[in-house]
Order: sequence, then structure tokens, then C-alpha cells
Amino acid sequence: SYSSLFHPLLLAIPTYLVGPTISNMVCLQRIVLGYAASSPLQQKCHSFTQFDAQSKSLSSSSSRRTIINSVLSTIPLSYLLPLDSAQAATPIPIQSASGTPIRIEELGGGFDIQSPTPSALTSSDVFYPSSMANSKWKAQRVVTSVEGDLSQATVVWKLLGGSDERAFTSKLTEVYDVSYIAAPHTMEDATYEYDGKVLRAAVSDRSYELSSRLGVSPDAVKWDSTSTNNSLMYSRNNNDAVSLTVVQRKIESPSDSGFGSDELYRIQSSSGRMLSLIGTDRAARVRRRYRRGFDEATGKRIIDCIEIVSTFRVLDGVAGIELPTSTCKSRLRLTE
Repeated sequence: SYSSLFHPLLLAIPTYLVGPTISNMVCLQRIVLGYAASSPLQQKCHSFTQFDAQSKSLSSSSSRRTIINSVLSTIPLSYLLPLDSAQAATPIPIQSASGTPIRIEELGGGFDIQSPTPSALTSSDVFYPSSMANSKWKAQRVVTSVEGDLSQATVVWKLLGGSDERAFTSKLTEVYDVSYIAAPHTMEDATYEYDGKVLRAAVSDRSYELSSRLGVSPDAVKWDSTSTNNSLMYSRNNNDAVSLTVVQRKIESPSDSGFGSDELYRIQSSSGRMLSLIGTDRAARVRRRYRRGFDEATGKRIIDCIEIVSTFRVLDGVAGIELPTSTCKSRLRLTE
């Protein structure tokens, strides 16, 4: 503040001690602080000028000390000391949009993964072509490239279902089963128009796919298929508990050119602890683009997919989704 830059103590020092510019500083101090002519400090300023004129005719150090001590003795102590904590301005607390203190949200491209808005889920699920309902497929997955923070990319790859680390480090092909079911009737938006007809979409059996990829019993994976956030919980070897929750979703409905999805996951994990005790969140965006075709050798249906998984830093439950910390690209092929 200006009061700390132009301390009243400066007004008590004669000009011959600090130079001829002190008179200008006195005037600037009066202007900046805006003291009234009748204020105690303004009255002292008149006496300082008189002392200053007298001090120019004095040369001994003892006379200088006498003048300074005389001036300082007339200044109230409150003008010489800085503001105490009781007088200092109280800082404004940081509050979230809901009024909760401390939480940091809505900064730039930040997304609150702990308290996401329902509107962030633009559809009940990711919708697949109706012809895929009640069918099982064989999935082949291979990592094609990894950029950025390798450690974060590795951790998220495992938490999303990666089991054999060689598939990540040595680009070994993962093979597992996937299944698709008809969208439940509770999903009122699970329809799309194709070739002039309104068709009922299929959805992925996320529990079946995750358990197959992890290589664990289906009982080890719990899937809330009735919720739009498609939350999944699983444990690996009854030790690490993991929770996967979709907090943001956009989809591209099936068409001649293909279909796709863009989902932001909140990932919670623990090492042999209850999920309620987890204090750290991770965020990952999974984008997939599918294209349908046929195997020329067998004539069976195939679906090729490009997947991009991006990780983000999370601070106090807010993910900085504008700047990914790592990107992992994979290629998938589904064979009927």
C-alpha cells in the first residue's frame, strides 16, 4: 500500500540528512494519503518544515540528534508502527460455485470431477449399432504410441483394465472378449436414425469387457448399469480397489461413416484400503472412433477402432482438461 511506501517516519528526517528531495516526498505523502489539514500528521508536517529550516544552519551531530529526537517525540506511536493484524484487511476466502470454501473450480479449462454437473453427460451411454445387440466379439488391442509423462500413462492404462505390462511397454497385442446388449428401456434417448428408420441402440456390457480384459472373475467387477455415469468398481487380487466413473460424455451416433465416443473418467484407486478413504483422484479422457467393415477372408463383420487416452493433473478435485500430461494411442479390432 502507499502508506507502507511513504511511511510518516520519513517526514521526521531533516532534508540535509537524506537530500534535497525530501520536501517533495513530504508533499507527495500529503497527496497520496489525503490527510486533512487539521489532522495530527498534517500539523506535524508544518513543524517538520520549521525544524528542517533550522537544521540547515546546524553542523554538529549532537544538534542533529536533538532535532530528530524532538520531532519523533511529538509523533503519535500509531503513525510510526505498521498496522497490526487486527487492523489489516481480511482476505476474501475462495469459495466454489456452491458456496463451499477452499475448493478451486471453473478456472480456465478446469472440470470438477468430484461434483460434475448432470448436463456434462449428454447421453445415457455410448450407443452402438442395433445389429450388435446380444452379440459377443473378440477384441485385439495394441498400443501404437505414448507421449508425455510415461509414468502417468502407465498407471492409467493399468487402472482402465490393462493387465499385461508387456502390452504397454513392448506393444504386445492384448486379446479379450467384449459383449453388447440391447439398451434398457429406461434409456429413453437410446435411439438413432439410420436409412430413414429409427433404431434402438445397443450398449456395451462394461462389466463383462472389463473382467475379461483384467483376467478376473466377473464377480470381482460391479457395474451400475442403471446410472448414466456407468460407474464400475473392481478389485485386483482382492488388494487394489478401483472405481471408474464417467463424469463427462459426448457421443457420435451410428451412421454410414461410423460412430464414436468421448468420455472423461474420474479414477479412484487404493492399495488395500476402502475407497471412502481415498484422498487422490485421477482424470483420464477416453476417445474412440469406430468404423464398420467386413473381413475379406471370412466375410464376418469387423469393427476397427482408434482410441486415444489422455491424462490430466487434478488439484482439489478439479482436472485441468486443457493441458494433458500424457497421451496413449491404441488400435483395436473387434471380430465377430
